[in-house]
Amino acid sequence: MIIPLQIEFNNTEPIEAVESRIRQELAEFEKFYNRLLSCRVQVEAPKHERRGSVSKVRIDLGVPAKDAATPAELRGAEAKQDMEHLHVSSQRKDAAMAVHAAFNVARRRLKEFTGDSYKHH
Repeated sequence: MIIPLQIEFNNTEPIEAVESRIRQELAEFEKFYNRLLSCRVQVEAPKHERRGSVSKVRIDLGVPAKDAATPAELRGAEAKQDMEHLHVSSQRKDAAMAVHAAFNVARRRLKEFTGDSYKHH
């Protein structure tokens, strides 16, 4: 990855276990796709602990526009500076599980984005 990982926590102090899970998931993701230009992860804890409250995780991945199976303009997207952003999110009661689920969604989205043409290395 060219630009360092950015991690933000909202409504909570940074949680070491969740940050560690993000780094672990990103390392696994980069084994699958090693051309990431940027990665920003936002973790939002519930404002109040209530029954059914969930943590939300949003991931913004910057990937080279040239890796797209279909050009941005044909998909109704916009490529800036030869980079496109894939946005994914997930919510779970446990923040670490929300991170895991969001990265799983990111893998599926990347397969769609690349037309599954990217080969594992």
